[in-house]
Amino acid sequence: MSGDEPARVHTIVVGAGSAGLTVAVGLTGLGRDVALVEAGEVGGDCTNVGCIPSKTLITLARAVAAAAPEARADAARAALAETRRRRDALRAHEEAWLAGMPRLTLVRGHARLLRGSRGACEVEVSAPDGSVRRLVAGRVVLATGSRPVVPPIPGLEAGARDERAPLTNATLFDLEAPPAHLVVLGGGAIGCEMAFAFARLGSRVTIVEMADRVLPGAEAAASSVVHARLEALGVSVLVDTKALEFERAAGRLRVAHARAGGQAKVASIDAVDRLLVAVGRRAASDALGLSEAGVKVDARGAVIIDGAYRTTAAGVYAIGDVVGAAHTHVANAHGRRLVRFLTVPLPLLPEGDHPSVAFVEPEVGQIGPTLAQLRRRWPDALLAVHKVMLSDTDRGRTSGLDDGFVQVVAMRLTGRLLAATVVAPDASEMLPLLSWAQRRRVSLWQLARLEVAYPALSAAIKQAADAFVFASVPRLAAEFGTYLRWRWRRGPRG
Repeated sequence: MSGDEPARVHTIVVGAGSAGLTVAVGLTGLGRDVALVEAGEVGGDCTNVGCIPSKTLITLARAVAAAAPEARADAARAALAETRRRRDALRAHEEAWLAGMPRLTLVRGHARLLRGSRGACEVEVSAPDGSVRRLVAGRVVLATGSRPVVPPIPGLEAGARDERAPLTNATLFDLEAPPAHLVVLGGGAIGCEMAFAFARLGSRVTIVEMADRVLPGAEAAASSVVHARLEALGVSVLVDTKALEFERAAGRLRVAHARAGGQAKVASIDAVDRLLVAVGRRAASDALGLSEAGVKVDARGAVIIDGAYRTTAAGVYAIGDVVGAAHTHVANAHGRRLVRFLTVPLPLLPEGDHPSVAFVEPEVGQIGPTLAQLRRRWPDALLAVHKVMLSDTDRGRTSGLDDGFVQVVAMRLTGRLLAATVVAPDASEMLPLLSWAQRRRVSLWQLARLEVAYPALSAAIKQAADAFVFASVPRLAAEFGTYLRWRWRRGPRG
């Protein structure tokens, strides 16, 4: 790819994160020439500032907490350094892997879509050295991911990187030592995960969450378990609380606590050394020339696509966080489906729900809507809810698990699994079976026939399915009547 003429390839992929890598590697494996354009580091957020460093730090922080008190400060600094080392080693491995891949060319620089001619798609790439090159292909895949949202609160403005500059996941792992007092804005998965990690590294940690509970997108019962674990570790959790201003020089965060009657109480959190902003993410779709190329985005900047990932511009596709995927595994799934469609352009079946896991303590896994969301979609009379506490399983008893549970929500009579929640030490390992069952419309009648190696914690899944069977069999006639009466009615807000 040199010279003044545009380099021609089969597909141009913009973004070398999970989604973009999946498409690039998939197409080259099928004999296509691919140009992979990346402005930052190979691996995207997941490898560099997301899943890999965060889960590494979570694991290493447990060892720090177990160290002798006089050794913890040095152990914490070593854990942060080791997190970066492992992250960098993985990135180097990925780059070497790509360099040895035939038919794939990694192009460094910022991409911008141009109006192509004769049905071709053109991309202009501005390299770090100031040079510009043009690429031409039959199709372009946008996989530029997302970036953290920083709310318009005084004191959080971008500016000089002073010692109290607000952190996001993009800068958090640059810390060489844990701050004495870390305040986390946002009690979602990222905020809670890092609260657990830094509390174990020795920081005093405060979570500030606007919603009425941490993990507001999870089941309320799951949030309660995590909230209790956070407080047991010494984390201060403030819910129904809004940040008003961060006085950086003074290390003071002004907040407003919501109270009954609508009156808010203003207070201050003092001695704040660092502030981690973890309130959400926004699609990284700016500076790509999308409007000029005819690619439409929604109010949050997410690229608008159809069921085959086609944008509003001919030949341009978009996948992953830039369309609102939110999880690395979802971005990977988008990439696989798109490779299939670009190779055999037959209609794609709907994706279905995607699983999610918060790697907190215990882990919280979810497939499908929450119970509250299902009750807005379906009449409550149609929903069968069964919950098994881990303490009621033999493995839970032997492991001393006094919290955590498996909850399944199914359609009455048919037993079709609509949603499931797992709150357990290894929920991420237990969830795939339930995710597969929910997406394949498997029933609890079938799951009840599982054979689970004794005494695995996954027996809780079978126990929940058994509970459905034992509740349904004695009253099948009544269940049938209920099903016929309510099946085709909408929920209260449906």
